[in-house]
Amino acid sequence: MAGNIKGKKYRKQSKTVILGILLVTLLFCGLLFYKTKTLQARDSRYGARETELQGQIEEEKKRAEELKEREAYVQTKKYIEEIAKTKLGLVNPGETLLRPNEEE
Repeated sequence: MAGNIKGKKYRKQSKTVILGILLVTLLFCGLLFYKTKTLQARDSRYGARETELQGQIEEEKKRAEELKEREAYVQTKKYIEEIAKTKLGLVNPGETLLRPNEEE
C-alpha cells in the first residue's frame, strides 16, 4: 500500500511538472510569435523608408548632374554675353539695345 501511495504522489508531481513545462513552452512560443510580428512590422517600415531614401538619392543625383551642366554653361561665352546684356545692359560693338518705354 505504501508503494501505491508513492506512485500516485509521483504521478501527480510528474503531471504538475509536465503541465508547468507545457505552460512555459507555450509562453515562450507566444513571446516568440509576438517578437516575430514586431520585427516583421519594423522590417516593413524600414523597407518603405529605404525605398523613400533611394528615391531621394536618385533626385539628388539628377540635381548634381544639372548643377554640373549649369556650372559648365556658366563658364561659356554665351552665358557671359547673356548676363552682360540682360543684367548690365551692355551690347557688342555694332548692336543697338532697344528697351520699351516705361511711361504709364
